[in-house]
Amino acid sequence: MHERPPDFVDLDEEEPLPVRQDTDVDQAPVPLDNGEPADDLDEAEAADDEPGPEGDEEADDVIGRAAAALKYIVEHIVDDPNQISIGATSDDRGPVLLLSVSDDDRGKVIGRQGRIVQAIRTIVKAATVGTGERVNVEIVD
Repeated sequence: MHERPPDFVDLDEEEPLPVRQDTDVDQAPVPLDNGEPADDLDEAEAADDEPGPEGDEEADDVIGRAAAALKYIVEHIVDDPNQISIGATSDDRGPVLLLSVSDDDRGKVIGRQGRIVQAIRTIVKAATVGTGERVNVEIVD
């Protein structure tokens, strides 16, 4: 199969996956009785609305979400979930998750004619819908 690329990043199982803190719903201020809009945002909330260098954080969030979905699915397929290792890298296609399982479980993850791994790839891509990123999944030795 494939070897690990030099820029391989191993996703640590002990470290919690990143979670988005922002919401996609913008709420308009509620008007007061005198017709003026309520402006009760404090400075900390106002600072959150300012654009910042979030490109890397959002990419980490996408990869983290995809890795969590991949791990959840593969844990329920294999006999030895302790041997699951998920890493992340990037190539010309975009972000790539590299999945490694024990030799005995590799056939279960691939499935007949690659049907299981293709279904896993579809679910992982669906987990990142709306982010603009297309995360690919590869099985490594």
